Amino acid sequence: MESEKQGLGYILVMTTVGSEEQALTIANALVYKKIAASVNMIPAIRSIYRFKGKVWDDEEYFLMIKSTVEHYDEIEKTITALHNYEIPEILSFPMVKGKPEFLKWIQESVR
Repeated sequence: MESEKQGLGYILVMTTVGSEEQALTIANALVYKKIAASVNMIPAIRSIYRFKGKVWDDEEYFLMIKSTVEHYDEIEKTITALHNYEIPEILSFPMVKGKPEFLKWIQESVR
């Protein structure tokens, strides 16, 4: 299917969290709800950012979530409900191209 080769409709969502426990909670919820095919958890990233007039320097976990465009709203809602940050970072990027078999697996893994 041409859309699978091009990655149309497939997304990579990213977020950061403050602990391994929260990363596992969010990753498991997304996969068990079948709104994400997989979540990569990358530990021990260092984030330096400005929030409420102060510069912060924190260790975080980075989550990379593979899914489809139609599941974005539910992904955002789930992350927001489980996240302990006042304003969680939730960003989505389109997959421009991808290995057709991998994209087909994403599609088959979500509802």
